[in-house]
Amino acid sequence: MARGIRTKSFDYEVDRVDNQGTVVVAARMLLKMDIFNVGNAATKINESSSTAVKLEAHITMSKNEKEFGIHPRYALCEYTENAIGGNCYGVTPKRIVRIPILTLAQFTGLSEYDFEAGGVQANTTLQINHSFNGSTQLIYRIRKLVPQVGI
Repeated sequence: MARGIRTKSFDYEVDRVDNQGTVVVAARMLLKMDIFNVGNAATKINESSSTAVKLEAHITMSKNEKEFGIHPRYALCEYTENAIGGNCYGVTPKRIVRIPILTLAQFTGLSEYDFEAGGVQANTTLQINHSFNGSTQLIYRIRKLVPQVGI
């Protein structure tokens, strides 16, 4: 996606499994994202409102699974050929993208798209920014939801 993006550090909810086997928010850390991908809509990445302890450290989406540290939860998404509000400003959109999900609640509410069933399915798409000013988003289907891994 060859475009100018505006990034900001958002709170990412670090999760852990408690004594009862329930996944809970343990702390917050910072994760840098495009400001136009975060919002309150169901198809945007929701911002954290957790009051858990905030650790002033950044985590990143790394392609190397052998690195130590926290690998954030994310949605592996596929472009669906449906543009909202225009084109992608002259660049070819990536077919597959990894989008970090900031909140544990949103992650548990999302679903993987069932390609055999097809059609419109609830909570299976995300809008990803493809412009310098947030005016153009493309819809991506969620192929796989990957939970957080702490190494």
